[in-house]
Amino acid sequence: MIHNKLNDHRDERGFVVNPFNHIENTGNISNCHAFSIEPGCSRGNHTHPGRNEEVLVLSGKIDITTPDKVITTSAEKPEIICIPENTKHAFTNNTDTTAVLICWSSKRQANYTGDDTVW
Repeated sequence: MIHNKLNDHRDERGFVVNPFNHIENTGNISNCHAFSIEPGCSRGNHTHPGRNEEVLVLSGKIDITTPDKVITTSAEKPEIICIPENTKHAFTNNTDTTAVLICWSSKRQANYTGDDTVW
């Protein structure tokens, strides 16, 4: 058995962790990370110019805000929300319980060399 300790980043909003950081090649999947959002907190309000971002809520409920709309998604009825590259987005927990999510990219621009995340 291999026990890979994860380097998590924690602050008042919750945690972020990359569960695949130890794997050299994950095929088309990249930038995978799990994170929490505490009640009343938001994460994001950024874009990914060279890749998409797919989101799955593992527990709780969140609002995903883009310039065009707000999508509410929860673990109660699991679904994957795909946010296209260059789409500004934020995740907000408007409930009284912690939300836990996992995000990843499944599509990257092959020749993109700029910043991964733009605030």
